[in-house]
Amino acid sequence: MDVDYYGLLTRAVAGKDAAGRDRIYHEALGLITRSTHLTPEAAASHTAALEDAVQRIEDELAADEAKHAAEIDAVLSTKGSRRPAIIAACAVVVAIAVSAVVFYWQFAGKRPVAGGMTASASKATRGQQEVVMGDLKAGVDGGSSGEGLPFALQRQVVFYRTTVAAGSIVVDRESRFLYLIDSNNSARRYGIGIAGECLKGGNLSRVTNKLEWPDWKAPSADIKDALLASAGRPGSLLGARALLLDKPGLLIHGTNSPKTIGHLVATGCIRLVNDDVEDLYRRVSVETRVVFVS
Repeated sequence: MDVDYYGLLTRAVAGKDAAGRDRIYHEALGLITRSTHLTPEAAASHTAALEDAVQRIEDELAADEAKHAAEIDAVLSTKGSRRPAIIAACAVVVAIAVSAVVFYWQFAGKRPVAGGMTASASKATRGQQEVVMGDLKAGVDGGSSGEGLPFALQRQVVFYRTTVAAGSIVVDRESRFLYLIDSNNSARRYGIGIAGECLKGGNLSRVTNKLEWPDWKAPSADIKDALLASAGRPGSLLGARALLLDKPGLLIHGTNSPKTIGHLVATGCIRLVNDDVEDLYRRVSVETRVVFVS
C-alpha cells in the first residue's frame, strides 16, 4: 500500500472545523468501501491506514489546542484579577479535546449510523420514536437490491475489531447491522430489519438449516411456526433465502420490502434484502456460530 493518507488528509482538512473534517473523513472512507477493484483484505488494510491517519491528525490538533491554551494560561497567571478567564480557557480546551475524541470514535467505531448520528444518540431516538414498518403484501415484489437504502445500510466491507472467530455471524440488534466476520479485523456488513420479538433473547446461537425461497402455510399462520420448503416465488414475505437458528422462531431471512431495512418490523425475525441474504447464504454453512449483541 503506497497511499499517504496522513499527507492527503492533512492538506484536505487544513483550516476546517470538526464538522468539516468529519465530512472529509467520511468521504475518504466512502471511496474505499465503494471501490470495486479492492479485495476485502485490501479494503480492510486501506481502512485501517485511513483510521490511523485520522487519529494522528486529531491527536495533533488536540495537542496544538492544549499548547495554545497553556501559553494563554502562562500569560494570564501573572494577573490574579484574570483568574476567571484562566478557568474559562481551561474549560474551552477540555471541551475541544473531548469533542475531538468523541468525533474520532464516531468515525472509526464499529457501528456507524446513517445521517452522521452516533450510535448512542440513534438508540435513544429509536427508543422514543420508532414505529413498526409495514410490509408489502405477500406476492408483491418490492425489489431485491439495497441500492435505495442509506449508504450505511448497504452491503460493504468494514473495519471491525472483535474476538469473535472468523466465519461467525454477529447480529447487532440495536444498530441494525449483521456482520460476517473476516480475518484481519474486517467484516462484511449488512443492513437488517428486526421484529420486536427478536430484539431480546440469548446471545449465542448457531445455524441449523438453510432454505431457498421459504414459504409459509397460510396468510394467517405465524411465520415463525410455519416455514415450508422452497416455493420459488418472488414476493415471498421471507424473501429468497432463510437461515434457521437453533431456537424456535429465530431465523435470518430475506424480504419483499427492502425499505423496511434499518427499522423495526412486524413479521419474521432478522431480515436482509434478497441480494444480501443470498450473498450471506452462499458464504455460511450449517453450524455457523451466531452471536447477538445489543
